[in-house]
Amino acid sequence: MKKLLILIFAIFLSVNTSFAMSVFKMDKLIKSSGLTDTATLAVSVRSADSGNLIYQTNAKKLLHPASVLKLFTTYAALDTLGYDYEFKTQFYKSGNDLYIKLGADPLLTTAQLKSAFNELKAQGKTSFKNLYFDDSIIDKKEFAQGWMWDDDISPYTPKVSSYNLDGNVIAVNLAPSANGMMSINKKSDYPMSVISFIKSDAAADNLDMNRYNWIDPDVVEIYGVVNKTKSFNIPVSNMRKYFIYNVDKVLDETKIQITDTLYASKLVPDNAELLTEISNPISKTIAPILQNSNNLMAETVYKVAASKKYEATGTDLLAGYMFNEFYNKHGIETDGIIIKDGCGVSRNNLFYADWFTSALAKLYKMGGFEKFRENMAQAGDGTLYNRLYDLRGEAWLKTGSLSNISAISGYVKSQDGHTYAVAVLIQNFTQKQIEIKRFEDEIIKIIYDK
Repeated sequence: MKKLLILIFAIFLSVNTSFAMSVFKMDKLIKSSGLTDTATLAVSVRSADSGNLIYQTNAKKLLHPASVLKLFTTYAALDTLGYDYEFKTQFYKSGNDLYIKLGADPLLTTAQLKSAFNELKAQGKTSFKNLYFDDSIIDKKEFAQGWMWDDDISPYTPKVSSYNLDGNVIAVNLAPSANGMMSINKKSDYPMSVISFIKSDAAADNLDMNRYNWIDPDVVEIYGVVNKTKSFNIPVSNMRKYFIYNVDKVLDETKIQITDTLYASKLVPDNAELLTEISNPISKTIAPILQNSNNLMAETVYKVAASKKYEATGTDLLAGYMFNEFYNKHGIETDGIIIKDGCGVSRNNLFYADWFTSALAKLYKMGGFEKFRENMAQAGDGTLYNRLYDLRGEAWLKTGSLSNISAISGYVKSQDGHTYAVAVLIQNFTQKQIEIKRFEDEIIKIIYDK
């Protein structure tokens, strides 16, 4: 009995000494970084198995989560929609009218629209009196509350709409020309003007864009100096207009006629006949959301889930109710946080690090968690493509970045075999993003080395 007690005490001492060493290393790293002098830094580490708090600093301080939020909004949305959910764009006939019931499908392409109209033609449906869009699945707010005006031109933050099409962006190629400038090749004939002030210089590579919506939202100016052929995306300014433009082209190409009203919004009648549909699986959006931080897909999935849950037009407000209901049901209080969107772009979101690790510990023990974790980023994936290479298979993480805001959260399996939930939130820093990311990586490595 005495030997058993000695053994138990030795194990207890070893574990707590390991914790103590990790805490010492963490404190030393944070102090040496100088971040706490000017920036705001919060860290929380918990055992994923027990939920016990292992380490914290400023863990209750409300901060911006950035794209780390996608982990938690996507999990809640999938709880409503399920992994087998299909985005559907459906074509109905009522009388001699054609209805397109939009599904806000973030995977929908113009090529798929053309295939659907060709299917109508194959059915002999070549003439309709009116064409209506049922765009009721999500609301008409293309930006969530707290998005910044300059997000409008960010290729990573296209607008969100029932009329999602082609990723809501237009691809553009730049190539060096003989006069030292760059030639422009726009991959769509959609009437948007791109005015280039780009120069070619082998020693530089910098690109910036402006759009003055109060003058003309379909005119984009690009500036800078680039050193090689470059491809980039420009967000579409008006998704409904872009969708209509491409439907009009497809109608012309397929020789399907609309003899009277074009492009009005109207709900599909109850007795309408389904002619054909375009279907894309939600499973194709999960990895892009969690690994590549796709804002369009995250925000769409979040709103569509609210639409399904409450059988109403999906809004960020309804989606917030869904989010709160899900986490409260699992014992994670949401009274002390603020959520305004599904992708983390809103500067009005406020969370604290301890909330994230508490939620991560709960999710870790839920049924179906492994399927979700399979889609999370590891070293070499998406936004972790050049980070934490030696921890592939040991860490599953979501990153977040906005101007002067950085975050990382997820799971780390340490060398002692235990899995830990971690959240690091940093804001109001003046250092380069790459320096902040290296600091975050050091925290992850300390947890792994524990």
